[in-house]
Amino acid sequence: MPALPKMVGLAILLTGCATSTDYLEYRPQDRPQVVADRLLSSIRSCWFGEAEKDFAGLAYEAELSSHSNKPRILVVKADEPGGLPQLIVEASKTRRRTSVKVFGPLLTTPLGPRIRADIDRWTGGRSGCA
Repeated sequence: MPALPKMVGLAILLTGCATSTDYLEYRPQDRPQVVADRLLSSIRSCWFGEAEKDFAGLAYEAELSSHSNKPRILVVKADEPGGLPQLIVEASKTRRRTSVKVFGPLLTTPLGPRIRADIDRWTGGRSGCA
């Protein structure tokens, strides 16, 4: 049975080396609604514009006016608009500043690096698609 502990150890080591994540958090300076509006505008034009092919088969739904005061944008499969979101971008107020949380399985796909770079740029106050 000595091979079993080695296999478990190897599995733990390999798990620790994984670099993809399905959760990100940013702390922009602007109010949550301002950040959410900027994110929505950028997502609409950069990810779902006419010439965009990377996000084909997906659609977005904006929930900017919510009772929870956490405006969010959901990215879902276009053929399953009521299905589970593939990506959630949520802005909320913390004690001293705004928090933007981004999570969902789309972050672990080949689109993950692009999503991270875009959200990083947009939460930093910049706009534009590249």
